Amino acid sequence: MNISPLPRTRRRCAPTLVAFALAAAAACGGGGSSPTAPSSPANVNGTWSGTASDSSGPGTMTWQLTQSGSSFSGSLTMTDSSTNVTGRGTVSGSVSGSSLQFSLSVPTGGFDAPYGGCSATVSGSATASSTTITGTYSGSSTGPCSTATIASGQLTLSKQ
Repeated sequence: MNISPLPRTRRRCAPTLVAFALAAAAACGGGGSSPTAPSSPANVNGTWSGTASDSSGPGTMTWQLTQSGSSFSGSLTMTDSSTNVTGRGTVSGSVSGSSLQFSLSVPTGGFDAPYGGCSATVSGSATASSTTITGTYSGSSTGPCSTATIASGQLTLSKQ
């Protein structure tokens, strides 16, 4: 059996088709999807201050945070704008990319008189950038406080 070589035009075309296929595969990422690296958690270290408003009224809030990896904790100071009563407690949570999950707690004795017998706990979610934290929260208060449920909370904090 006599096998003759391919016609000359066909031999020239084969390398061109292979080169085209390789270029197309490279341009399209090789046909598979490339794994994406997980984003680093936002840096929330430091002092954050701003406004907060919920069903109990408007006020100001300051978080002093220390971050370790994707977790953070620190102190909280909040002041009710209508009564000037201040509460002091703790904040803790986690960061994933720019998303935060947080819990705030003011223990019994953490509020100024006449609300010293009150305590409050809220939790929420927020988005952090290098300059702001904005989020929503809800929770409850106990003791001789005027509001048992804390609802529709919104906060906007700026890096100090």
